[in-house]
Amino acid sequence: MDERRQRILEDLTGVIDGELRCDPLTISMYSSDASLHQIAPLGVAFPRNREDVVALAKYAAEQSVPLIPRGSGTGVAGGALGAGLVVDFSRHMNRVIATDEDTVRVEPGIVRDRLNAVLARNGRYFPPDPSNSSITTVGGMLAVDAAGSHSVRVGSTRDHVQSIELVLAGGQTLEAGDEPLAMLKSLATGAAEDSGSASVKGEIVGRLARLLADHEELIRKYQRPLVRNCSGYHLRGVKSETHLHLPRLLVGSEGTLGLFTAATLHTALLPARRGVVLLLFGQLEAAARTVQAIAPHQPSACDLLDRRLLTLAREADSRFEKLISPAAEAALIIEQTGFSDQQVRDRIQMIIRAVRLLNTRAVVSCEAYSFEDTEFLWSLPSKVVPRLTRLKGQTRPVPFVEDIAVPIEALHDFLVRAQKVFQSHEVTASLYAHAAAGQLHFRPFLPILGSFDPQRIESIARDLYQVVFSVGGTISGEHGDGLSRTAFIRSQYGPLYRVFQQIKNVFDPHNLMNPGKIISDDAHLTIRHLRPPLGPAPEVVDLQLRWTPAELTLAIADCNGCGVCRTQEPEQRMCPFFRVDQVEEASPRSKANVLRDIVSGVLDPRNLSADETKRLTDLCFNCKQCQIECPSNVDIPHMVIEAKAAYVDANGLSRTDWLLSHAHSFGGLGSTSSLAANWVVNNPTARWVLEKLVGIARQRKLPQFARRSFVRSAGRALLRPPRPGGKIPSVVYFVGDYANYYDPELARAFVAILKHNGIRVHVPSGQVGSGMSMISAGDLVPARRLAEHNVRELAESARDGHAIVCTEPSAALCLSQEYPRVLDHPDVTLVASQVVEAGAFLMRLHRAGELRTELEPLDLDVGYHTPCHLRALSPTSPLRELLSLIPQLRVHTIEEGCSGMAGAWGLTQQNFKTSIQMGWGLISRMRDGSFDIGATECCSCKMQMEQGTSVPTLHPLKLLALSYGLMPEIRARLNPSTKKLVVT
Repeated sequence: MDERRQRILEDLTGVIDGELRCDPLTISMYSSDASLHQIAPLGVAFPRNREDVVALAKYAAEQSVPLIPRGSGTGVAGGALGAGLVVDFSRHMNRVIATDEDTVRVEPGIVRDRLNAVLARNGRYFPPDPSNSSITTVGGMLAVDAAGSHSVRVGSTRDHVQSIELVLAGGQTLEAGDEPLAMLKSLATGAAEDSGSASVKGEIVGRLARLLADHEELIRKYQRPLVRNCSGYHLRGVKSETHLHLPRLLVGSEGTLGLFTAATLHTALLPARRGVVLLLFGQLEAAARTVQAIAPHQPSACDLLDRRLLTLAREADSRFEKLISPAAEAALIIEQTGFSDQQVRDRIQMIIRAVRLLNTRAVVSCEAYSFEDTEFLWSLPSKVVPRLTRLKGQTRPVPFVEDIAVPIEALHDFLVRAQKVFQSHEVTASLYAHAAAGQLHFRPFLPILGSFDPQRIESIARDLYQVVFSVGGTISGEHGDGLSRTAFIRSQYGPLYRVFQQIKNVFDPHNLMNPGKIISDDAHLTIRHLRPPLGPAPEVVDLQLRWTPAELTLAIADCNGCGVCRTQEPEQRMCPFFRVDQVEEASPRSKANVLRDIVSGVLDPRNLSADETKRLTDLCFNCKQCQIECPSNVDIPHMVIEAKAAYVDANGLSRTDWLLSHAHSFGGLGSTSSLAANWVVNNPTARWVLEKLVGIARQRKLPQFARRSFVRSAGRALLRPPRPGGKIPSVVYFVGDYANYYDPELARAFVAILKHNGIRVHVPSGQVGSGMSMISAGDLVPARRLAEHNVRELAESARDGHAIVCTEPSAALCLSQEYPRVLDHPDVTLVASQVVEAGAFLMRLHRAGELRTELEPLDLDVGYHTPCHLRALSPTSPLRELLSLIPQLRVHTIEEGCSGMAGAWGLTQQNFKTSIQMGWGLISRMRDGSFDIGATECCSCKMQMEQGTSVPTLHPLKLLALSYGLMPEIRARLNPSTKKLVVT
């Protein structure tokens, strides 16, 4: 840590209630966002309250330290980057302070969709809807005057703000609302209360009033209301005859005038009824012409998608594949709202008639009027636009001219001319547009490896913006200027730019608030801070997994920093660590950013094995959900394992990590001494001792050991290898540690089901645990030994074409996805290709008509939880579907995210509290009395589901075996448990 950072840390420690970090990894994480820029800050502050922000502002003024406000860090213009102190509002200052009949008071770090979830309880919402509203903070929306698809009807953020609490550069605080100009006279005569806040506000209002009055003609000329515009400072309509409407100026100022610590927002009633229509066109130009014909019918939204996005839509969802013809070159998705179903239907039909009068070849692909159908159809843009980053190849879509707005009457002409600009620079570009508002999001495709070509980027932007200016458009419609566009503001506004400089001087005379945004003398700012080139991993980095430096580099390059991994939405499982603590280091993208800086040489490669990196990688337990739900499917889990393995290689394992890594080894030991071991598991005093000795949480329910493992008790028929080409179909059963040492009944149930369906089972006697816990902990040397042993044991059967079936999803995932990454063996790919999870195997039989369905009724309400590793194997839950075949069995899927167990991770006292926090939604559902039993395929999830409740949780295979009438003794497992420390 350099001297200045150390001084800042010492000066502010104890001064603010929140945290302050200046370590190299935090600097790396906050050096980039979703843009193509990178600037290392001095440090990062996480204020807890307004007083912290005031203290930071005062310190910044005293020490000339710039302050850069940041929400989710998902902007594509680089607005949250800077060489000063980043102030992250998203971690602590994210509360709803108060709600009123038609307003809400919030802190800036609250996420827009989280706010709307609160408002929906009273039938209201905050209308502006940026496309990434599940991660965008309200502070970020205020900073850039965010709009979205519905802006044509509801306006932008600026139109919904009553007042803003603002901390100025010197630490003064003021509440900025509609300020009466009469206050100036009162202040001048001393009639107003002479408080510091009133005095500061009066001075600001007075100077602004004079500025706006002096330059009224200039403002009218250069800020014409032709398009939605967030470029520069918004001055039009700020001053009326009686008031100065400060929020209209402050919204869109990108933190350059002060730090927002609270805001009072206007809310609206939720729309009563909605209807959506999807129109397809053979040409993009035809779709653009249609927009102008639709506009008079006042749609609540009208988005345009180009051919590339439609292709991604067909790939994203089979339902879209049916709706969207491969011949379609463009689509319009149009929404209408109303007070009744009939009114909405009439408005949609008016749209369709207007389109057909202009273009008879337009295809009405789909109309939707129910809530479910409209939600699905309107999910089209949000599902496919982020998937642009999933496109593979040497070029990727790059956001630097993606926020243009033009008058809709000029839309067609502008698109034609814009296409010529891209052609002249020999690039292609994707297009997504809020067409009825004239807002266009272009993303030119540029090479991703090595450095971006600065001159090419600047030339494309300059040429395109000249076309924008010629049609009366703006370079920034809703995403702000940031680093990407600030250099071109002077070109857009000419002499009005001098007024912007004076506005900045009124609020921030020493240029400490987010400097370099909106006001800058750097004509080449757009390319000044481009990310450093990304080449192969340095030779000093000894890669532990089986991938080349080039493959690792490509994996890192897949992450564009979009921040989708920061979502807290309940329908997604993205990162359970981030849900517990909304700090950047918990987000999956932080791992990619740190590795990017190591690979590009920004960070010393030795950081890979440093304690700070371990702190970062400990915030990942290989649940795989980030990779599944990431728009680019970035392989964060293997990046983390690589970093963990580097640390273990250099430093070894701590006691807790060793416990996590070797949890599989306890089964054999406990089974051989099951009487004593089970007494310890079920005795509170012994559990207290066990916690002190080895760190296993005394509160955690644990499984009891079987007196004899399943493999040891298997008969000769199971242990005998199948003959190649035999008449009876055969499978190989990889038992896994839990079924082998703790729950042989599960293994017997699976074998019984397969035999009942005419399938012979072979249980290799030499198999050992999969080693998933070792791999997840980065303990790869012993993991490779286990993997090599199992591959040798399974290879011959795999070569003969026999399926290798696992009843534990983690084992199936380990054998099929982790072994090829950790083991260099000629048969590892062969074995991996034959591995299948038990439910998926039975579903194959069912779809082929080969699974017996003579099942006895089970009159039960079952709460089913899908394990994370099962989701990593397949988008479906096969055993959940097969349970529906059982008569009278009512299966209710519990959608509460990750269980928070992650194998042995949730066993330790160190992790117990966090594990409970992660799984609290699941635990609460199991406690609420809705279910007779729980069901899940994962043994770890079972432990969490039974934590603190007497409701038993069974593997779905046991329910199938019971319903088949194969194992009546399982019925006893349906009874509530009486043991507090032992799972059923």
